[in-house]
Amino acid sequence: MCGRFVIAKEIGGITELFELDEVPSNYSPSSYNIAPTQSVPIIVEREIDGLPSRELHPARWGLIPSWATEVPQTPLFNARIETALEKPSFKEAVLAKRCAIPASGYFEWKAGPSGKQPFYIHPPEGMLAFAGIYWWWRDPSKQQSDASRWLLTCSILTKDSAPELASIHDRNPVFLSNENLAAWLSPDYESSAELLAALSEESDLVAQGLEFHAVSSQVGQVGNNSPELIKKI
Repeated sequence: MCGRFVIAKEIGGITELFELDEVPSNYSPSSYNIAPTQSVPIIVEREIDGLPSRELHPARWGLIPSWATEVPQTPLFNARIETALEKPSFKEAVLAKRCAIPASGYFEWKAGPSGKQPFYIHPPEGMLAFAGIYWWWRDPSKQQSDASRWLLTCSILTKDSAPELASIHDRNPVFLSNENLAAWLSPDYESSAELLAALSEESDLVAQGLEFHAVSSQVGQVGNNSPELIKKI
């Protein structure tokens, strides 16, 4: 699973790395302890005047399906890639509302005899791109004229752990390689079971290049947010 992650770059670095065409003005996504329900940047692709436009938008981390009448008490921040096409909460979004979520790395907790030890998992350089899904949810309690009635929400796809990460946890986010990022973002097709299976396999290839180390248990407190959280102990 993925319940905490890090963005250690400012918007300029993310724009350059992911070749974005449009980003919000005065937006800073940088955080060392991102938790569910917080705002996260998602990358989507739209066609404008016949040309693809890769855009970044802030979204609530915790997808809200179209049929929900209120914000769920338990946020849907992860979606299992194996069952996403079957689950009522996710199937509508996973068919065509695909996004990428940039991350410098993420935290995972390893169970042990003396409790759970957090680890920071990250690439040696650059950033990760998590495969995600998104949905614009309309709050039925708000008036038609209220622009805030629309809320952009997202979830991160997860899978059985790659062999290199299985010693820490039995699940990990689905990682997008540079090669399949563009294909995943393309709005020109509907997702299929075959596509998701192939994506899961390619994620394991990305995982082979990741590094990890133990970090302070202070990351477990959402209010803590500093570069100290990703330092090796």
